[in-house]
Amino acid sequence: MTVTDPASYLRTLPAVRERTRLVMDKAKVNRLTNFDIDFTKFDETVEFVASIIQRDFAPNYSKIPPHGRWQHFDVGGVSRIERLVDSWSGVDDIEIAKRLVDLFLVSVLLDAGAGNKWVFSEPGNMAGVYGRSEGLAVASLYLFMDGLLSSNPSNPYQVDSTALKSITVDTVSKALQHSSGNPLAGMEGRAELLQRLGYALEKEVKYFGPDGRPGYMLEYLLGTSTPSGDGKNTVSVATVWDVIMTGLNPIWPKGRTVLNGVSLGDAWPCSSMPQDGDEWETIVPFHKLSQWLCYSILVPLERYGSITFAGKELQTGLPEYRNGGLFVDMGLLILKPEIYKQGIANNSNIGLVTQDAVPVFPADEDVIVEWRALTIGLLDLLLPAVNERLEIAGTKDQLILAQLLEAGSWKGGREIAAKKRPEIYIRFVSKNSRNNTAVRRLMTEYKQLISEAPDGISAGPIDEDNFFEWECLIQGPEDTPFEGGVFPATLTFPKDYPLSPPAMKFTCDMFHPNGKSIWTNVVEYIVLNWINVVYKDGTVCISILHAPGDDPNMYESASERWSPIQSVEKILISVMSMLAEPNDESGANIDACKVWRNDRAEYNRMVKANVRKTLGL
Repeated sequence: MTVTDPASYLRTLPAVRERTRLVMDKAKVNRLTNFDIDFTKFDETVEFVASIIQRDFAPNYSKIPPHGRWQHFDVGGVSRIERLVDSWSGVDDIEIAKRLVDLFLVSVLLDAGAGNKWVFSEPGNMAGVYGRSEGLAVASLYLFMDGLLSSNPSNPYQVDSTALKSITVDTVSKALQHSSGNPLAGMEGRAELLQRLGYALEKEVKYFGPDGRPGYMLEYLLGTSTPSGDGKNTVSVATVWDVIMTGLNPIWPKGRTVLNGVSLGDAWPCSSMPQDGDEWETIVPFHKLSQWLCYSILVPLERYGSITFAGKELQTGLPEYRNGGLFVDMGLLILKPEIYKQGIANNSNIGLVTQDAVPVFPADEDVIVEWRALTIGLLDLLLPAVNERLEIAGTKDQLILAQLLEAGSWKGGREIAAKKRPEIYIRFVSKNSRNNTAVRRLMTEYKQLISEAPDGISAGPIDEDNFFEWECLIQGPEDTPFEGGVFPATLTFPKDYPLSPPAMKFTCDMFHPNGKSIWTNVVEYIVLNWINVVYKDGTVCISILHAPGDDPNMYESASERWSPIQSVEKILISVMSMLAEPNDESGANIDACKVWRNDRAEYNRMVKANVRKTLGL
């Protein structure tokens, strides 16, 4: 292809897919430098990813959110962004969109590696402890809510250039809870990045307005838009990309790849690219952080900014270790023997001891560049295949790439890694936990659930750095009115687990015997054993979750209550039994007992109706 300005071209969004496609062309004829590729494993990979999406979302695939920062803010099942928006009484949607873009942009920029020892302890009544990307998301949310990024006393919920230019390392360190005992990697660099952001926002008035607000880009985007038939405004994703790559260009550190004096950012030479042309033709661009930012800010702009984006298909998969690890762990990508040996030699320098040796490489090495390019290409192949496997290709529920990233490839990469290398997971979490006894027990249970979970249940930690918060899914038991339902819940474990039981909470509408005073339709007809209660907020109250020992009210025996020999698996099986086996002899809702006894068909109809409601049907 003829390119008159290679440096500018390599910074465009289309260039990412066009250049990585050249590496995929080499892969299809098995002429890569660092990897062999086994396409016989592709169908197995499709099946694995599709099964995860089915497990978590079937049949309501349209409800899968697009990949972005929003979900990280909601770690632990807490809808923090919705709560924040609800607290802004009287604020119009345009200003809400601006505020969220302010927040999301800063949060994504702070989303660099947190290191292996740092966690953020959430203040207030939620009191979660989170690490890595999710921890940084929650930490940045509090940095924003505390008004530390705003110079406007009348609106603390904004980010502006004046506040950012004057922000200090000490301010950021305190806000992110950095200390010698809780070290966050790169604190000075994070503060300097925010300062550089302040100067960039001040300089690019066209994009960010006179106050230097990231959210002001909404005004610029609306100025480039065309009206659409639904009352919204259509904006090209390419325009958002230009704001990110041009407007934020001064904040990026100088990349190691420079072409004609222009720093290309996240773009690297690759030996599997054409080597017989000009220098630029050997380079493959990724722009992973910029793409992560683009994915993230599109969500609030669409939801509150009256915008519909055209050209989302220009975005690519994100070439990071979860997505790329999926293809390695599924056996689709195999390191060539000589490259594998070099990786093992590198491993010896860091002392990573595992049951199976793990090769290690520097991030800018040719093997990693090739791997990242293959990740983008394989994700493009995976999307249509998963849609076909789910039987939604060509329908209104057909997944877009952003949904595949969110619900399938990233999660699949995490799950297959934990299954193949649980000892690394255990070693990492145990090393960084202050509650090793509880973590070791939870890790043991997690390994068992990964390898041999009973049919109908799945569970695991929401975040790798916080083993005390789990997410779980319970399928409605077969041959019951609940069949076909999928009921998500969270488990929160105490620090003295397994001496004390976890707390369980459903995150969807759920049935309980005292529903008459809470629900006005289906739930009042559901009868369960009276000790099997789901409260209004979703909290589950069953015998196995009650504190050990005798019941002071003498309704339960000690053997029915929690003891350290119980487990997550037994809890989830008990909840499945709660759904499958109502007990009308001691029901708390007399009317519901009558329906169960006298009109089983009506009971079944109402249960099935709520199952469909839960599935979004």
